[in-house]
Amino acid sequence: MRRREFLLLRTDAATRVAELSCQRLYIHYQHACVTTMPAGDDSLDVGAGAGDGEPPTAFAVRTTADLFGEIARQLQGADVLRLVDTEWLALDEFRRDVETVLDAFRGSGGRVESPGLTQTQEATR
Repeated sequence: MRRREFLLLRTDAATRVAELSCQRLYIHYQHACVTTMPAGDDSLDVGAGAGDGEPPTAFAVRTTADLFGEIARQLQGADVLRLVDTEWLALDEFRRDVETVLDAFRGSGGRVESPGLTQTQEATR
């Protein structure tokens, strides 16, 4: 796996365990938010106005929907999801998107473990 990946999948005995770093995911999330700014915001238009006759630089961008869709697809092969660095879930919009993925994972029979949540909090989700 690449060092910058935020989801690690491994097998513990007969259980497939995925570990999700909320810190790394948050960094990817912020990158997706910045690179998919609404049209009219020219802060990413690197080639505009350069005067050298070249077209603006084109970036391959990943939206936040792409990011969380990728996570959901990768979790299809897991039985347990362990969240680490959960203090990064403080941002409401980010937390809401993560919880949507977690709810779908639980709905498909998966179990979510997090050192930052008590068993009672986890059971009520």
